[in-house]
Amino acid sequence: MISLTNIVFSHTSDKPANNDAIFSMPLMNVTRMTDLAPQYQAVSDDSSIPMVLIAGIALVLAAIAGGVFWYYRTREPEVPTSDAVTMDLCRAHGLSIYHRGLIDRLAAAAELSHTAEMFLSPLHFDSAVDKAKQAVRLRRHHHGWLGEIRRTLFDS
Repeated sequence: MISLTNIVFSHTSDKPANNDAIFSMPLMNVTRMTDLAPQYQAVSDDSSIPMVLIAGIALVLAAIAGGVFWYYRTREPEVPTSDAVTMDLCRAHGLSIYHRGLIDRLAAAAELSHTAEMFLSPLHFDSAVDKAKQAVRLRRHHHGWLGEIRRTLFDS
């Protein structure tokens, strides 16, 4: 017995036909839900979580990530400076945490009584750096930092 759900249409002809015509004929295969096994017949909903909830969660996560990023970019870092005067001078001149640490290390290597002496004049700064270079080895990027620090402090 032939049922309508199992009919497959194809092109049959007694005469030899053009191959392009044979392949351009559409084949129709129909599968109904009743033809499927019972475990595949269940129809599911589109989504159990609404898109508004997903968008809200993504927005909250983006806000949290932005807040954490903003906090770490704007916080006042802990810098190992020898005294509060040096910290205030570094903050007043807008020196970064790396520059602050380098100034403090160089002042300690140059055996200055106060790190703030490096801020007095270019002569004090240069003599402290020259004395410190004999005691500590500076890396290549430190030389660039020293130029930036000197320009920041004395070229205004």
